[in-house]
Amino acid sequence: MSGIFAKKSIRKYFENTLKEGKMIRILNCILVFLLAFGACTKQVKEHIHVDTGVTVEVLGAHKYKLIAIGGASSTSIEENDTFKMKNTSCTAAKSIAARKLEELEPEQKNRLFFMETVDTKYIDDGAYCEITYHYELPTPKKQQ
Repeated sequence: MSGIFAKKSIRKYFENTLKEGKMIRILNCILVFLLAFGACTKQVKEHIHVDTGVTVEVLGAHKYKLIAIGGASSTSIEENDTFKMKNTSCTAAKSIAARKLEELEPEQKNRLFFMETVDTKYIDDGAYCEITYHYELPTPKKQQ
């Protein structure tokens, strides 16, 4: 009789081992599938939204502090090209600030003017560019 019990217990041991082995294989297959699927999918990065425009602080007569925020081109964002995003967002910020300064100083519109860049910050890997400018109307040169 002890031989029969030994055969049954050995048989149960192998059945349990096979069931556990199948479960491990199934879990391994699922894990491999998830890793392969994750590697093949295109990585999409969500970008935050920042309002663009210019904030003006009047420092005195014909003196301004302008904080301009420009957004990158949609093409550079779609391509996720950091260099292009930084370039296009800063170009947008510069043009927004220049337009605002033309509104503030209309008599200077057709003259060359100089805005001193005080600070530049990139937001969301260059999707937005914040530039702080300082502008002061140049004093007229005395004629001799």
